[in-house]
Amino acid sequence: MHSYRCYFLDAADHVATTEFIACATDVQAQVRADGLLAASDYPGIEVWDHGRRVYRARKVDAAGEPVA
Repeated sequence: MHSYRCYFLDAADHVATTEFIACATDVQAQVRADGLLAASDYPGIEVWDHGRRVYRARKVDAAGEPVA
């Protein structure tokens, strides 16, 4: 298992809070991050494995526009 850092981003793309997750693969970390983002009040998330950014996502509205 790898330890990943999930950075929740505010509307200005600043790190608001961090959560650590353990997953076997980058794909599993991405899926888990999508779930964490959906359940949060934050508009974005980045997943990092040490100095390597694994994934970045932003919530979108019904029209497909990024949520601020």
